[in-house]
Amino acid sequence: MARETILLTRQDIGRQIDVVDGIDAIEQAMGAYERGTDYLPPKAIFDVPVGEPAFAACITGMTRAANLLSMKLGHERTNNPQRKLPTTSSWISCFDPLTGELLMICDGTLPTMYRTAAAAAVGARQLARADSRTLAVIGAGQLGRECLRAVASVRPFTRIVVHDRFVEMAHSLVREMSGRFTVPLEVASAEDACRAADVIVTATNSREPIVMNEWIRPGTHLSCMGADLHEKIECEMALLPRCRLFADKIEHALIRGEVSQAVEKGLLGKDCYVGSLGEVINGAPGRRSAEEITMFDGVGIGIQDTTIVRTIYDQAVKQGLGQRIAFS
Repeated sequence: MARETILLTRQDIGRQIDVVDGIDAIEQAMGAYERGTDYLPPKAIFDVPVGEPAFAACITGMTRAANLLSMKLGHERTNNPQRKLPTTSSWISCFDPLTGELLMICDGTLPTMYRTAAAAAVGARQLARADSRTLAVIGAGQLGRECLRAVASVRPFTRIVVHDRFVEMAHSLVREMSGRFTVPLEVASAEDACRAADVIVTATNSREPIVMNEWIRPGTHLSCMGADLHEKIECEMALLPRCRLFADKIEHALIRGEVSQAVEKGLLGKDCYVGSLGEVINGAPGRRSAEEITMFDGVGIGIQDTTIVRTIYDQAVKQGLGQRIAFS
């Protein structure tokens, strides 16, 4: 007898699931993928011909640990804020890989933020100095909020600095999040935030550099999570050759990650990445000294979606969340 399908909204997920709960699972999944135990087809990303910047993507993945197959269809519309609509939207379907049963359909935007923020946190946990004390979050939208929650949990930070080109958004984030932390949160310019930081997380849709080379001190770690299309860039290209570079999926990152424009211009070679973050999780050398600048370039991979969705599905079953639909 076929199982009922669970339908979950973004509100269902936001009320019941904490991004911090997914960090360990994302770390384990990234390591397992590099050991060859999971399945990750290529992403399909394409322009939508509507006369303005518009993109759609299909991302799939299957992990043995989660025993789940996920398929996500996502959209990005650059001009949507003018329509008072979100820039990105997506839905995720997840299936029993053995039977093909549709187990759940859920909002994909918040899970995407969760898995991206969890990956940023794994990057910081694996590559940042153990004595890192100041965190800078560049970007105060939904992704910035989740990155702040996740990354702040993996190091004993004593100061958190937030920047957004829309200053009121940064102040709103600080007001919203201050009660969650015992350490001070403050708003700063991009320069002041970067100069102060031991760990920097970028979480924007920027198509112009925000983080400048001269602002970055030796020993800094950067988790760069916003560049998932070739047109996007968050860091000045001159910074990249100073960094020991890691990706979640090197083949994807070379095409649409933080380094992709520098590779296209010949400023970096296609061998610019030391390796993947999953390889570091499995024991490969990551940070080698307190003076090294490390960067995790996270474009997002389907096994991360599958891993987060497993957590969400399990909680939905356990707590009776969402609506149940019988398709047969």
